[in-house]
Amino acid sequence: MNEPLKQKLFSIYGQLLSYRRMEEAWKHVRANHGAGGVDKVSIKDFEENTEKYLNEILSELKEKTYKPTSARRVYIKKKNGKLRPLGIPTIKDRIIQQALVNILTPFFEKNVFHENSCGFRPGRGTELAIKKVVTRLEYDYWYIYDFDIKGCFDNIPHKKLMKVLSKYISDGTVLDMIWKWLKAGYMEDGKRYESQSGVQQGGVWSPLAMNIYLNELDWEVSKAGFEIVRYADDSIVMCKTAEELERAVTLVNGVLVRLGLELSEEKTHKVDFHKDDFEYLNYIFYHVHKDKDGKEVYHFGPSPCAQKKFRQDLKSETKKTYSKSFEEWADRLNPIMRGKYNYMIATAKVWKDVNEALLARNRKMRGKPVKSVYGRLDAYVRARLRVNFSNMGKKHGGQTAGKMLTVKYGNRFFNCVMKLVCGDYLFRKVFHEELTIEEYMRNREIEKHKRKPSAKQDRFLSYAYAK
Repeated sequence: MNEPLKQKLFSIYGQLLSYRRMEEAWKHVRANHGAGGVDKVSIKDFEENTEKYLNEILSELKEKTYKPTSARRVYIKKKNGKLRPLGIPTIKDRIIQQALVNILTPFFEKNVFHENSCGFRPGRGTELAIKKVVTRLEYDYWYIYDFDIKGCFDNIPHKKLMKVLSKYISDGTVLDMIWKWLKAGYMEDGKRYESQSGVQQGGVWSPLAMNIYLNELDWEVSKAGFEIVRYADDSIVMCKTAEELERAVTLVNGVLVRLGLELSEEKTHKVDFHKDDFEYLNYIFYHVHKDKDGKEVYHFGPSPCAQKKFRQDLKSETKKTYSKSFEEWADRLNPIMRGKYNYMIATAKVWKDVNEALLARNRKMRGKPVKSVYGRLDAYVRARLRVNFSNMGKKHGGQTAGKMLTVKYGNRFFNCVMKLVCGDYLFRKVFHEELTIEEYMRNREIEKHKRKPSAKQDRFLSYAYAK
């Protein structure tokens, strides 16, 4: 495991006893717009009496009478249909947790965390994780252990977590407060339940606690000479040979046993990238194959699940009975589409960065981002909207009537008049930063004219124009 630090964090509690510190933490909590806890004090309630509440918090901390309240248990649905439990602490508890996180984070970022940990850390995210994966694929790390820790937030052993924390923190008062957070339990259906293990998923400090605990895994795998990429509890270890992969599997399983954690069998796989595809963080990596010139290539892009979720979310927002103006549709859909597309086109940004780094070393990149996804998703949204336009808020009309509007409401209308976010344009703009939407449309129209339409397309267009 990672060795204890010679210079530990001390005198942390005294740093909490500052009105400015609490005010800063409160602003962060308020910005997240979370729900209230079991005391039924909401963000709005707290905002109306901010000074009073913050002074009460400071008074409890100074007199050392502060006791955390049990979290309010709620459930959210996961992708597989199962329910994930969340613990919603009170606003007061969230502010104190946020204040402590603000103190601890710079220290752990500078002195403790491994560079291959990418989740829930400032300045890091999925794009960096994917960049690390792609970079290693370019250097032939094609044997991969893709593993997921079973219920990580819920199953972290309390005593082992405290033992890890004590390697870096020497302030007994703060460690005692963290212990009380762990043992605060949760309320469900009017009853209080004890927490035997885990950190409340939904608490402000939980992501930091999990990163501190799993940092032990990061360093053990790295010291053994293997390449790990971890985003929260979703991790992959990348190796160059099948023999290395088997050693890595043994090592990871051994470390997790010592940490008191176990793998989720359904989400854990060994991958041979010569023949197996794999998914990571809602991106898919298609295995290496030979192109028409006999060169090894692979492609990566948004996973089928991510594309399906895009369609589901946009379908729920574009029901045919909705009646809105073009401006209202753009205002409704653009924030959703922009967020989803920005996540997806991280693959283009990664390709650009990695390719530049490889070219500087006189190497050519083998990986290529998938391009066709964005045009298909754009077309799906346009088709949904045309159906809506054909109905004009009524319940008649449908797919056929919507198709007839392809001529009246073409791509130029959606992109230039309605100003709907276009994923294909955002993707291409990554490579051509000066590209305007007008230039994009001209290029697309030139490409379209070069392609000879099929007889079926000719018949449809003739019919649509006649209508």
